[in-house]
Amino acid sequence: MLSTRELRDGFARIGITPGESLIVHSSYKSLGGVEGGAAQVIDTFLELTGPQGTVLFPTFNFQSWTETHYFDVVETPGMMGVIGEVARERPGAVRTPHPIYSFAALGRRREEFGACNDSEAFGDQSVFGLFHRLNGTIVSIGLDFNNTFSFHHYVEFKTGCDYRRQKRFSGIYVDRDGRAETRTYSMFVRKNLKVKTYIVPGMTELLERGVIREIVVGEAKVHFAKAAEFFDNMSQIVRTHPEKLHYIELPKF
Repeated sequence: MLSTRELRDGFARIGITPGESLIVHSSYKSLGGVEGGAAQVIDTFLELTGPQGTVLFPTFNFQSWTETHYFDVVETPGMMGVIGEVARERPGAVRTPHPIYSFAALGRRREEFGACNDSEAFGDQSVFGLFHRLNGTIVSIGLDFNNTFSFHHYVEFKTGCDYRRQKRFSGIYVDRDGRAETRTYSMFVRKNLKVKTYIVPGMTELLERGVIREIVVGEAKVHFAKAAEFFDNMSQIVRTHPEKLHYIELPKF
C-alpha cells in the first residue's frame, strides 16, 4: 500500500508546478492501494498544484443525456470511477455544466471552469478550450490509451476530421439551483457505427516522440502531457494519419 509520502513523491515526478491546472483521468485500483484512499489521491494533486492551482476530475455520464435525456448537474453521478465521484461529492467542488463531458473542479479556477457552458462539448468556450488556453497538464493513472486523454476529441473537433460529426442531444437539464428546463447540447461523435475509435497507434507515437511521458507510481503506469504540445502533435496525426486514431469495421458476411 502506498503511503501518503510515497504517493506525493511519485506524482511529484510529473513536474507539476504550483498554480497550474490539471485534468486527472484515473483508475484508482491500478495504484494497488493508497493510505487514505481516493480522497488522498485528490489531496495529493491539490497539494502539488497549491492554493493557486486547479484540478479537474472527469465525471462524464454518457447515458444520462444521450439515452434518458435527463441530467441533474448536482445529483447525476459520474461514470468515471471512484476518484471522480469522491471529487464530485467533495464540499467546495464545482461540477462543470456539460451534461455529457462534465468535470469536478477543485481549486482557484473552479468557478471559472464551472462557467464554461459551451453547448458543444469540445467548443471554444468548453472546459477543454479553457484548459488548452491555460496549457494545463493532462494526467492519466493506470488506464490504457484508448480509455483516457479525452482531450484528443477536442483536438479532432478543432482540427476537423471526416470520421466524426457534431450531433445534438436535447433533454431536461436541472441546474445548480434546482431549476429544470429543456436544453440542447452537442458532442463530436463518430460519423456512423462502422467507425471504431482506436487511438492506441497515435498515442504510442506521441509517447515515442516524448510528447506523452510515462512514470510508475505504485503499481500504476502514469502518463502525462502538456495540453499545447499534445494539441500541436496530435493535430498533425489527425490531419495526416487519421488511421492511427480510428478504423472502419467491415461487414461480416
